[in-house]
Amino acid sequence: MTPLLPDYIDVSVIVATRGRQRGCQRLVRAIADQFLRFPETSYEVLLVFDGCEVYDWVDPADAHMRVQQLYEHAGIARARNAGIDAARGQLLAFLDDDCVPSATWLADLLRMSHEYPECVAFGGKVIGTDTANLYAQLRDAVYYLETFGTWYVDTVAAGDVVGAPYVNGGNSAYRRRALVESGGFDEILPAYSDVELGRRLRLEQRAVLCATMAIHHDHPADFRQYMLRCWRSGSARGLLWACRGYPQDAPVAVVRAIVVNIAWRNAVRRRRRVSASPIHVISVLLCQEVVHGLGYLHAVTRHYCRGRAHRRTPAAPSVGGRASSP
Repeated sequence: MTPLLPDYIDVSVIVATRGRQRGCQRLVRAIADQFLRFPETSYEVLLVFDGCEVYDWVDPADAHMRVQQLYEHAGIARARNAGIDAARGQLLAFLDDDCVPSATWLADLLRMSHEYPECVAFGGKVIGTDTANLYAQLRDAVYYLETFGTWYVDTVAAGDVVGAPYVNGGNSAYRRRALVESGGFDEILPAYSDVELGRRLRLEQRAVLCATMAIHHDHPADFRQYMLRCWRSGSARGLLWACRGYPQDAPVAVVRAIVVNIAWRNAVRRRRRVSASPIHVISVLLCQEVVHGLGYLHAVTRHYCRGRAHRRTPAAPSVGGRASSP
């Protein structure tokens, strides 16, 4: 990655985008409005176009906006890394291109970055815009609750929480030096690149989350989208084990978690947190575990089959690349 540039600025907001013209335009306007309230803070909005054309509303004369265009679809991790390489900020913030940041998003980020000099990552809630949707509820009341704790789903929660397994990639910020030295996001992963980065940065005591540094975001709204997310998360865990060797992603750990979820947690605990009928909730959660497991098995099997094929053929010469690449 590029070293810290001498003409650094305070904050770079990096937005990886692909075909979401209107949502991205709404986000850029919201970001600019928030920085207007902090004229002493220098910033840039860095749009990374991941295999799509630059949007027609992008103004090349805007001094606060910069563009990085990837001519082929690279995926979220590679797109964010391209943004890291091009950014000039001391704080590197990441927002999803279809979200709306809360009114205090920037104020909370700047405050935490000054109040917690020992922390290297900052984040907050990802709030579903459709709270009645079953799949949004499952995301909030199951995954986020079990990952971050009860404060995450408490609508009146206040204050900061120091220590987190990771900060959500679509609503996060990192100190530039820590992010650059870590090597950025792991580009082999179809999902969970923010989770893996949290492990590598050891964020258990080096991250701070704030309930009001929030974004409003659409979660998967139907069964198919939700299952695709489950497949990607299972595939990512398979790669985390096969390529990175994380013990928490070992086959024994994954199978044990799936069995416990199906036999106990889904029916006894999780279904009570969601407003849909218990049978519907349990059925979807069963499909979630099965698809997650199949994605994991597919990734692990494919990795080892490729490894055997590579051992039977001469190795290709290395052409360099990121330290986090296999």
